[in-house]
Amino acid sequence: MKLGSKTARVVLFTLASLLSCAVSAQVYPSRPIKLIVAYGPGSGADIIGRILAEKLSERLKTSVVVENREGAGGALGTLAAAKSTADGYTLMLSPTTLTVSPHMQNPQQYDALKDFAPIARVAILPMAIVTTPNAPFKTLKELIDYAKLNPGKLSYATSGKGSPSHLEMELLRKRYGLTVTDIPYRNVGQAMTDTISGQVSFYFPTFPSALTYITAGRVRGLAIGSTKRSEQAPSLATIAEELSLPDYEASVWYGMVAPAGTQSEIINKLSAELLQILEVPEVRTQIAKTGAQVSAMNTEKFTAFVRNENTKWSGLVKELGLKDQ
Repeated sequence: MKLGSKTARVVLFTLASLLSCAVSAQVYPSRPIKLIVAYGPGSGADIIGRILAEKLSERLKTSVVVENREGAGGALGTLAAAKSTADGYTLMLSPTTLTVSPHMQNPQQYDALKDFAPIARVAILPMAIVTTPNAPFKTLKELIDYAKLNPGKLSYATSGKGSPSHLEMELLRKRYGLTVTDIPYRNVGQAMTDTISGQVSFYFPTFPSALTYITAGRVRGLAIGSTKRSEQAPSLATIAEELSLPDYEASVWYGMVAPAGTQSEIINKLSAELLQILEVPEVRTQIAKTGAQVSAMNTEKFTAFVRNENTKWSGLVKELGLKDQ
């Protein structure tokens, strides 16, 4: 069958495009890669980003350079990444805020689902619930029972409205119908000081920021938000154990993403490299030293995870009225 000249041109163009994509993915990367971290040097995202950048550089045979673009609670760097060319040469290592912050912005500056292509989840930073050693409850279950019997009596410290310590506790509050008061603090140190003294009833910070206080006996650890117990505090039960909620996780997560529209071949290549890097004992040890835990997800699972996180946090932020006025 003879093709018309117009049809032939379309077919040739399509074939050329497919060939171009295949070739570009095959030679990727051919120049340095920029890894945006939307937080400052020394932050959790920065440290983990630099660990991964070093190993990716070795495996991809090209330099992977971390670029800190901090400001506006991570929004500046995230927006810069969203607007970057979708060619695989600009990536971002992002924490949970990717799916929380846009719902608090007015107007919304980016969309976690439409503006980014998930590559892989790499790690989590567990949360931990702590209280004063003199508290009338010794476990998380006892805390919940006490709160039910004493509505409005308990308060909890947070690291600010919309922070993980606030939102994670709000999820538990909703699940169990608790009446507790959130008290926002400017920094972890003051929140922990008031938790130790009993000025606030409990606190839900990241596990690393609570660990030294737990081991010193200055606060009582009630539960950790990871799905498995920590080697650094093996006697501390998980929330999943305490509340009989299999796979329940309360944590800050870290994942690598690219601008939406990045070729699937490049996404798959980066995902495969990252998953192999995360199996290296040296890398797992380096990440563990930050207080985080390796918790890898491939592209398919991470994409579904980001979608679920986006739905979960958008609904809660709206319900709590946290959107900027």
